[in-house]
Amino acid sequence: MQRSLVLFENAIHCKATMKLYSTGLQNFMKFVGYTNSYDDFILLDYKVIDKHLEDFVIFNAKRNIKGVSIRGYLKPIYLFLDVNRIQYFPKAINRLIPKDKTKKGNSKPFTDLDIQNMLEYTNSSRNKALILFFSSVGGRPAVLTDPILCFKHLYSMPHGCKAVLMYSGSDEEYWGFLTPEAANALEVYRDERIRQGEVITQESPLFVIGKKNRFKDEPYLSLPALNSIFEHLQRKAHVEKIKLGNRYDKALMYGFRKRFNTILKIDSTVNSNIAEKLLAHKNGLDGVYLKPTKEECFSEFLKAIPELTVSKAEKLNLKLEKSELDKDRKILKLETEMKQIYKLLERININVSGS
Repeated sequence: MQRSLVLFENAIHCKATMKLYSTGLQNFMKFVGYTNSYDDFILLDYKVIDKHLEDFVIFNAKRNIKGVSIRGYLKPIYLFLDVNRIQYFPKAINRLIPKDKTKKGNSKPFTDLDIQNMLEYTNSSRNKALILFFSSVGGRPAVLTDPILCFKHLYSMPHGCKAVLMYSGSDEEYWGFLTPEAANALEVYRDERIRQGEVITQESPLFVIGKKNRFKDEPYLSLPALNSIFEHLQRKAHVEKIKLGNRYDKALMYGFRKRFNTILKIDSTVNSNIAEKLLAHKNGLDGVYLKPTKEECFSEFLKAIPELTVSKAEKLNLKLEKSELDKDRKILKLETEMKQIYKLLERININVSGS
């Protein structure tokens, strides 16, 4: 393999990023006419390399590609040049990127109705488990693949919930949780796989490719396969989306994350710092020094379960349970207060009699 490419690939430590960056670099090399000639390209004069970068930016700008997308196209190219110690002038090149003046898309969260429609459309136990998984954890798509999320990352919790260790073993590691609804859907999917003859172990991926799926080279659910599933689901379920420029107001996967974020932030009883932890946000110094336990995170997650739950029937049951619990707490409080009053009256009577 060409040394310049070896350095580039060794600078990337995530499989999903490797795929994305390799494709981006290949597209650029094809554009400049150096397909599969990486070592030859870095021998060019820096002025020629700069000109190729300028032409690449101008070409995409004329195609009305958004500025944020062009910046994304440049990331793998800049990395390739950096690791090969090639001189170029990124500040000058970035000046050529057009400013985005259109309203940004992908800003709206999925509604309960959107998610209910997705669930009603599909008969697949895997897809139902996936929908409820992302509704419950609010995680980025990469939580399934970086590393592969397996049954060993799953832990039973009180009240029918489950804890999920995301990005296990990395510095991004954090806890997510499944509502009783999501945990049950995952168990139904797991049991179906067992009935079909799969031997489920602790090392088995939480989600796998179906037998007829076109992504046969990877038994686990890859990001392209995940996107394909949700594109199909949302199209067939007629999830309401409004197109803003080249994007929609609701993102394919991040609509779940935005819903999760909104629910946790609106509920004033949820600790804001732990809410940031449940979203895997750095959150300034608290992101570095605050290290809540799994149990502490779960305690805050419990407060959001009624709103995170998707099913109307489940929501109603949770509200009734909460209402009964609140009633029991009030009764207990009244009983405690009455006992204190009786004790106080007894003391008064004793003092009166004694005097």
